[in-house]
Amino acid sequence: MSTLEIRDLHVSVETKEGPKAILRGVDLTIGSGEIHAVMGPNGSGKSTLAYSLAGHPKYQVTSGTVTLDGEDVLAMTVDQRARAGLFLAMQYPVEVPGVSVSNFLRTAKTAIDGEAPRCARGSRT
Repeated sequence: MSTLEIRDLHVSVETKEGPKAILRGVDLTIGSGEIHAVMGPNGSGKSTLAYSLAGHPKYQVTSGTVTLDGEDVLAMTVDQRARAGLFLAMQYPVEVPGVSVSNFLRTAKTAIDGEAPRCARGSRT
């Protein structure tokens, strides 16, 4: 059972004028099988939270902790975070000629699990 725990997370983003604090004390726990929706107006920090969890270099965690099954996410490289299941997918991904979305997702899942996922009934693979 996986659990993502975010405690008192503070994140700044680098701007032309210098660092700007965006997140100020975020707490969130997501257990295995749970679905959470992060909602709010533009500029409220939704993307900042996602980018900082994924390890984007523009976003600096200034304090707080993030653990996944007790492991320190903030100490992980971006690659290690992605293999643990923390990564971003674009809402409207750019098409890569010759690469279907299903093939891309299957390849990503194989990289995480070390084995190809089972095909769903009715799929073309």
